[in-house]
Parts: sequence; structure tokens; C-alpha cells
Amino acid sequence: MSSKGMSTTAARMLLDRLAPQIDSVLVMHDFDVSGFSIFGTLSADGRRYTFENDLPIVDIGLRLADVTALDLQSEPVETTGSWDSRARTLADHGASPDEIDFLQMRRVELNAMTAPQFIAFLERKLAEQDVQKVIPDRDILECHARRMVEQRLADKLLRDNQPALQAKVASTRFPANLDDKVWSILQQKPEQSWDEALASFVASDIT
Repeated sequence: MSSKGMSTTAARMLLDRLAPQIDSVLVMHDFDVSGFSIFGTLSADGRRYTFENDLPIVDIGLRLADVTALDLQSEPVETTGSWDSRARTLADHGASPDEIDFLQMRRVELNAMTAPQFIAFLERKLAEQDVQKVIPDRDILECHARRMVEQRLADKLLRDNQPALQAKVASTRFPANLDDKVWSILQQKPEQSWDEALASFVASDIT
């Protein structure tokens, strides 16, 4: 799933219901006040939603150590309201004292990285959490394998019979009032596009 920015109630509800079946929820975010809030509030009870399950949430977002190691460019920010209150919130969401001091005046977005930097950064973060490729169980694999065999056989059958099919298509006759037929369908089903109406006509009238 993806929930860009502050999480919605629907996103929290989904994660809450999935929590007993998942290993962890990985949260990627910018290195700024909002980023820590995105992470910190995703699994927290609030006025709009109260969690029923413990959510195994992990912060894989951009941190000060990453900024320093990658020599990323920061940008100035202006903070409003009580910084002491915001600093306490940042601490509650996992920010270190050095990070809190930095974030009072500066921020660093994920897009400060080049594309190759970001890919390497993300792969490193995933590796640190021992994230690996998922392979379905045998029943799913076998079902999908049978579907692949079916597709290969269908493709072969189509290739073997292509000349006959092309001849059949070329000999197919359409009514002179084909446009009227399409209009008639659209009058009954105005939500359809013209090609959907044409497809329904072909399916019902052309053999």
C-alpha cells in the first residue's frame, strides 16, 4: 500500500486489520518535521481512529546520518508556534537531539538525492530490515504455472490457425447502418464509450 503524506483513516484501518498477518510496515519519509510526524502518527491512536492491534512499524526514512554520509543539500525552513512543543513531539517520534536541533532551521527532502543515490539508499534500507523477494506457496505457484501453460498453448493455437482466422475476418460482413447500431446501443447504455458499444454489437451479432 501507499499513503503519501499524513496517513488517512482508511490507511490506518487497513494496516490495523492486516497487522496480525504482516511482519512489518516500512515507512519512507523526508528528513523534516512532517516526515517524523508521518512516521509517528501512522500507528498512533488519535481522535479519528483507535488501533485494535499492535502495528510492527519501522522507520526507514531519511535521517541525519544519511544526510551527512551522502552529503545531501538541505534547505531552510521557518517554524511557527512553540518549538519546545514541536521538539518534544519530534523526540516522541524517534528524532535524536542532534536531529531536532537541525530540523529547527533546515530540512532535507528525498529528492535531494539523484535517482541512483535514491535507489541505492532504498535498497540499503530494505537490506537492513532483511527484506527479501516473496515467493507464493506451492498452490499459487502451480495455479500460475498452469495459467502460463494455457497462454503458451493458446498462442501456439493462434499462430497455427492465423491464416484461417485472417481469412474469416476478411470475409466478415458488417451492416451498412453500423453507425446506427452503435448509436442505438449508446442510447440504451450512455455510460459506455463508442468502442465498448461496438464491441458489444460485434459480440452479439457477428459470428
